[in-house]
Amino acid sequence: MKKYILLLVALSATFYSCNKFLDLKPQGQENSGNYMNTPENAVKVINAMYDLLSQTEGRGPDGIWMAHHYDFFFGSITTDDAVKGSNMADYAELADIEDYRAQVGNGAAQAFWIHGFWGVSRANYAIKNLPDATINQDLKNRLLGESYFLRAFHYIYLLHHFGGVPLFSAPLNPSEFGSSKRATLHETFEFVNEDLKKAIELLPEKSQYSAADMGRATKGAARAFLAKSLMYQIGIDAESNHGWNEVYELTQAIITSGEYSLVPNYATLWEYENKNTSESIFEVQAAEGTAADAPGSVGTAFSLFQGNRVSNTDAFAGWGFHNPTQNLVNAFHSTDPRLSSTVYGIGFNGEILYGKQMKFDRTEQGSNYLNRKATLPYKPTLTKAANKNILLMRYADVLLMQAEAAYHTNKENEARQYLNMVRERARNSSYCKGYVSGDAEGYVMPVSTPVIPNVTASGAALLDAIILERRLELAMESNRMWDLIRTGKLTEAVSKAKDTEREGAGANDEVRHQGIASRIPAHAITGKDGKPIPVLPIPLNEVQSWGLTQNPNY
Repeated sequence: MKKYILLLVALSATFYSCNKFLDLKPQGQENSGNYMNTPENAVKVINAMYDLLSQTEGRGPDGIWMAHHYDFFFGSITTDDAVKGSNMADYAELADIEDYRAQVGNGAAQAFWIHGFWGVSRANYAIKNLPDATINQDLKNRLLGESYFLRAFHYIYLLHHFGGVPLFSAPLNPSEFGSSKRATLHETFEFVNEDLKKAIELLPEKSQYSAADMGRATKGAARAFLAKSLMYQIGIDAESNHGWNEVYELTQAIITSGEYSLVPNYATLWEYENKNTSESIFEVQAAEGTAADAPGSVGTAFSLFQGNRVSNTDAFAGWGFHNPTQNLVNAFHSTDPRLSSTVYGIGFNGEILYGKQMKFDRTEQGSNYLNRKATLPYKPTLTKAANKNILLMRYADVLLMQAEAAYHTNKENEARQYLNMVRERARNSSYCKGYVSGDAEGYVMPVSTPVIPNVTASGAALLDAIILERRLELAMESNRMWDLIRTGKLTEAVSKAKDTEREGAGANDEVRHQGIASRIPAHAITGKDGKPIPVLPIPLNEVQSWGLTQNPNY
């Protein structure tokens, strides 16, 4: 087995094709410390970091193929929102993750580890060399801000999957191999927070970027990711001294900046042609290209991985993973138009997708439903490299964080205000594009006003309403796991949706995961107030080579 951290730090000055982010031509390899002394080269280095955001499989830095690894594996499929999908035998290692049975050597877990430290290593090269680069100071500051943001992004990614991890603030020399120990959960959070604070200081606002640079990290993105990091930390880190007032100040700054707004119609957010909207705070960029796999690809396999396994005439097909649960569908009021943008499939709206009735095969799905937010209305030239951006942070999430922070800082009127802004937009939105048979392009409004009234509750009922709204508004967007963990509801919610509700289920129902309630804490570290924080196994070679403590029961 390769020693991945060592390999990554050794490769931190090596650059691969950088053409993903802004349609740049592939660049040759370069590892000189003065490579960033021209603006063109400095930008290419940063572009190489964005390039990794959509590499969800492919050859790693050692040339060995990394298994598929999407945020929704752990962020959604392990929760009450979704099941693995596809057929029972397909991607057994993902089935093990869903069932909280993953073991050392799990390919997806290894890929998360490799990918995370690959991103960290690229960021560290830039952070080390940019200060001495002979380029314009304003550009240098911006690129440094992007580097700090992206390093924090990858450490959040690692923290979500493994808990505390080794922290590298600079590229390591081979002589330093094995000397960096695993940080605690608290130390990892604080490292992330400091990087995001630096990014806030250095980055411009979204409106200060040219159209050609749209999609880069912004001051608003850094604030939003810091707010979410703090929100998660407050819930699970027993050593944390942070308070909800800090989350409130960050989300308030985003709101008052005037840089973002809710798009009027929720349904439009999920169509491939609507990129970098007023609601978008940070999203993975994608375009049509001529290469299916990294590093040459400029598109994403996001839609392919989640598409209907059955081929339908003129419809995009895929591999059928990440299926919404009946439990999630039942959480919506039947009149909520957001449900049509979240699911499609067997027994829903006459099986219509983009104006046509589809065929499905229940033996090739884990539930009756597929993820509508991941669909495409056409067959791309390269199915693994489709022209569909992936929304990672949007303004509605910020408004709901603001509502929760306001609640916890004794501003209930304000909490209701921001919660109801999100609900009002939902109430006035259409069904998804192509909801009606024969009309592939239309956005049809509900015949009567959806039953999504303004929330008037107070106290614990208000907080429950905010958390529920996060589930509905952000469904299938890889947020559910972290909300359940920080609120201490993970074991109860997952056990109910995937075990007790499945008791006596028929052959056409979702698979029952008996005893899952006992397996969740078994593979978890213990957080604040005894909350279980599930984690994946660290690759064995990393444990042995760096003297790391393995995660529980692996």
